[in-house]
Amino acid sequence: MNKYEIKYQLEQMTSAVDRLTDVAGKQVNHIEELWAEIGNKNSKINTLQEKIYERNEEIHRLQDIIKSQQHKNLSEQFFPERTNN
Repeated sequence: MNKYEIKYQLEQMTSAVDRLTDVAGKQVNHIEELWAEIGNKNSKINTLQEKIYERNEEIHRLQDIIKSQQHKNLSEQFFPERTNN
């Protein structure tokens, strides 16, 4: 190999390294954007889980009210003298 061939190969390798560096930089930026998006989605998930928990508490409260009302209705039906409005 003469010096021109070596110089040509060096330029090619330098160009390849530059392209790979650009690609790596773009991928780093993309990964950072994805992590930010994941963070936003995790926040949304946590908010929705809190709402689900609150709704479940409300459901249990309403179920307790329904049970007590059913118990009261049965008591009124079978023991009208014991009921106290």
